[in-house]
Parts: sequence; structure tokens; C-alpha cells
Amino acid sequence: MTTKPQSTGKPQTAGRRAMPGLDESDDQTFAMIAALTSELAMARERIDTLERLLDAGGALDRAAIERYVPDETASTERGALRQRIIAKVFRPIREAAIRRTQGTSTPEAGV
Repeated sequence: MTTKPQSTGKPQTAGRRAMPGLDESDDQTFAMIAALTSELAMARERIDTLERLLDAGGALDRAAIERYVPDETASTERGALRQRIIAKVFRPIREAAIRRTQGTSTPEAGV
């Protein structure tokens, strides 16, 4: 019979190994890096799949991707997306900092 490990209250990432000796801040940072690395790897695999399928089907030459220069609308949309992703990634650290300065232990609603 196996027993389920006790929850530490720390963020968990699939396949993540425990890192003994980390304080809460370091653990949050490590969890962010692990999650981002996993997401980036999966996104890169999907992009590679799309490029290969488009190239194989003759719909797009892979070199055209390298030559592409986004227009102003695309650049603006990409910038907005980048800012939303950055805000999402750093939200746990920002919320933890707010909680520390306010002396609370739960996230504020709407932050």
C-alpha cells in the first residue's frame, strides 16, 4: 500500500522534483521556471509540427517564416499578448509581495 505525500502548500508542477532547502520565494521562482520551460517546449513542438505540415503540403516554404516581418497591427497584437503573458507569469510573485507588505496570507480579490 502506498501513501500519498503530505501537501506542502507549495505550487506543484507536473513532474517537478522537490528541491529541499529552498525558501518560499526560491520555490515560487523554481516553480515558475519549471512551468515556463515545460510550456515553451510544448509550444515549440507544436510550432515545429505546423511548420513541417505546411512545408510538406506545399502551403508554405519554411524559409518564408524566417523572412516574415510583422506589420504594425501584428506587432501591436503581439506586444499586447506578450504583456498579458508576462503579467500572468509574474502574478504569483506580485501577489505574494503584496501579501507580505500587507501582512496577509491569502491573495486579494481582483489583484
